[in-house]
Amino acid sequence: MNRLNDPITLNNGVVIPNRIVMAPMTSKGSLYNGVVGKEDYEFFSRRSEAAGIIITGATAVSKLGENFSYQMSIYEDGFIPGLTELAKNMKRHGNKVLVQIYHSGANSKTSYEKHGKVVAPSNVNFPHLPYQVTELTEAEILEVIKDFGRGTKRVIEAGFDGVEIHGAYKHIIQQFFSTYSNKRKDHWGGTLEKRMNFALEVIKEVRETAKKYADKNFIIGYRLTEEEMHKDSVGYDIHDTLKLIDKLADANLDYIHVTSNRFGKQIKNVIKDRTAFIYVPQDVTPKAAEDGLEFGDMVSLARGMLIEPDFAKKIIDGKKAEVATKITSVEMARSLHWPMKMAEWLLDPNGRNAVPEGIEFFKDTMEKE
Repeated sequence: MNRLNDPITLNNGVVIPNRIVMAPMTSKGSLYNGVVGKEDYEFFSRRSEAAGIIITGATAVSKLGENFSYQMSIYEDGFIPGLTELAKNMKRHGNKVLVQIYHSGANSKTSYEKHGKVVAPSNVNFPHLPYQVTELTEAEILEVIKDFGRGTKRVIEAGFDGVEIHGAYKHIIQQFFSTYSNKRKDHWGGTLEKRMNFALEVIKEVRETAKKYADKNFIIGYRLTEEEMHKDSVGYDIHDTLKLIDKLADANLDYIHVTSNRFGKQIKNVIKDRTAFIYVPQDVTPKAAEDGLEFGDMVSLARGMLIEPDFAKKIIDGKKAEVATKITSVEMARSLHWPMKMAEWLLDPNGRNAVPEGIEFFKDTMEKE
């Protein structure tokens, strides 16, 4: 038997039928106002048998927290009906489905387009941004934390099985943890311990919301990026991260999810089975995924799920030799139901995305639309 098929029980008692996770991906298939769009329904529905846990792309909990255009948002009750229908489509095969909740802080480019304002932990001049950020006041920080709770309540009302708190990829939680973006000297910054406070308070708010409005089976996970390096400085390194992970492992989370595979052994040793560790394999193949279980309790794939929407199903059915690892035709490209803006984004020669092999077939797909 393939170890990827083994069930796993999370801290809250929920049993996940296999060890495969579909990593959160910004799919750009929703409307500009943040309402779930037809293309996102199709994208996620097509992947309803991709993994034991399927996570949406980053979903904004605040109107000032949107980084990506045409992403899903959850900062108002008006978003709930679309998300409710999405949850039904995603979980129809018995897997668990989660919403990745986030606020992009300084990097909320789409919020700037819509509202002309962007907030951040500190009034730092970010050279990669074409605007000046506004430093959050103490009261505003507390409101952002409450936004994560309000977003969680809407996730519950929409019928999802849990949330993943997005503390990675330089969004606001990581901005508070990083010395590059956090210059505060109050409760929220100045020392490593204080730079952890925002993340820990967000977790507390989400947990209290779930306790009040959901049953004990509601899943709460946390995603992080292991290091933040800049050309002339270090936002934080793996030593800082391991101290944060030690705190996270004591925070009654159901899992900790990393964004790369560079420090798997160190992270595993710090967690010490206090919560599940979701590890990113080195490749998109079933063998690489299984090898990832040397360090992780579960493994997550993004590119693998873009190319192979039936990844877990084929593993479960004993057909791992049939798992696709590249796009081989225009017909296959069409069958994957990528939102058009996602395909354009991944085809952008100036982009920094990890482009799946065979994506050039989408050029023909778009030309024929």
